Amino acid sequence: MQTNHHPFEFHGNAGEFFKIWIVNILLSIITLGIYSAWAKVRTRRYFYNNTYLMNAPFDYLADPVKILKGRLLVLAFVIIYVAIAALFPEAEAVLILLFIPVFPWVIIKALKFNWYNSAYRNIRFHFSGEYLKALWVFIGSPILVAFTFGLAYPYFTKARKQFVIDNSAYGISRFEMTANTGQFYTVYGKALLILLATLLAVAGFSYALWQGIGLTDGLINPAIPVLALLLFYPFLMIVYGYVYTQITNLSINHTSLPQIQFESRLETAKICWLYFTNALAIIISLGLLIPWAKIRMARYRIACLSLNSTGDLDRFIAAEAEQAEAVGEEIGDFLDIDIGL
Repeated sequence: MQTNHHPFEFHGNAGEFFKIWIVNILLSIITLGIYSAWAKVRTRRYFYNNTYLMNAPFDYLADPVKILKGRLLVLAFVIIYVAIAALFPEAEAVLILLFIPVFPWVIIKALKFNWYNSAYRNIRFHFSGEYLKALWVFIGSPILVAFTFGLAYPYFTKARKQFVIDNSAYGISRFEMTANTGQFYTVYGKALLILLATLLAVAGFSYALWQGIGLTDGLINPAIPVLALLLFYPFLMIVYGYVYTQITNLSINHTSLPQIQFESRLETAKICWLYFTNALAIIISLGLLIPWAKIRMARYRIACLSLNSTGDLDRFIAAEAEQAEAVGEEIGDFLDIDIGL
């Protein structure tokens, strides 16, 4: 059967987004944060509407009022927590313990809200994760990571990715991720080797500096730790860039819908270059180039994303629209929730 290749495209423009970004900041400040809910929707809608697949854009449909209500609810809980902790310090540990089982529920509701308000060709996405599974993934797995001194972290990453992907759906068709835990351990194992090599390189450079300019009038030259730190951060960025690109590619390249296989081709060198130059531009411009950096990163990430279909993608989308329409209203009522995250 013939395979059809469909690349994603991003049409965003830094100048256009800068106008949205600066207005969002000014109005959020003037309204003491109230406008931030509208700012979130405007920002997401801009990136969604400028992301295209087969000449059709994605859409973000969230209601800012519901996001604002969710944020006010979260703020109320924070105020209550701070007040109780200040008045009854001994109750703080109890409050934290009470929040732990609530955290997975919060994550599920956030994913449901964000997925339901994301659409392509008028077909919404959905999320249907179960609470007990989320409890293990987001509470049990981190505890396992702590007890294994970090050795279980690749498993936690894989479990988190699989929970989100396997419980997501486009219309009524569910996504599926087939990557195994061993592949995640391979990525983190290589990243650990890169990190160890980085530490050795920085240690060697620091030792050379120590021999050359290590002492000034019998005192340690303050330039040594500063130079070592400046050297370490670029190498640390390489490690982070490697993990990000490899985990992203691994997850997406093993994700599918019926008759559809996704593909990601991110490159570590390009991602690291974007991180470095974006950070440098933001610092030099005192933050004014943040919109340019976001557009630049989005353009590269989306340009590396595509899907391969073994059937007629238009027919698949039409079938999803027909089947999803029958249950759309019921699902919409059930998922019409936001917690402002």
